[in-house]
Amino acid sequence: MRADPCHDSRFTGELAALLATKQSSDDEAAREALFAALSRLERQALIAGAADSTLQKIAEARFLVGILRDSMRPSRIAPLRSLLRLAAEPRRLAEADPV
Repeated sequence: MRADPCHDSRFTGELAALLATKQSSDDEAAREALFAALSRLERQALIAGAADSTLQKIAEARFLVGILRDSMRPSRIAPLRSLLRLAAEPRRLAEADPV
């Protein structure tokens, strides 16, 4: 792979700028946008022939942001009270139904 130091420093600078703007993980849209921006930057660096070390830095950042993005998604599970109510329902029906 051809390693152009100018491209490498540009991509490293863009990576640093992207990560510096997103210091908080509270906003889901911001996490999604950061992941998309890192994916674009990785593609651009690959096309431009950036050094392997630069590609690895970008890929690691994208990977970690992806983990953060997925781990911070709100989980869609029912509240415990609802689950307990549903679990008790068949017992009540079985007790009320004379065989």
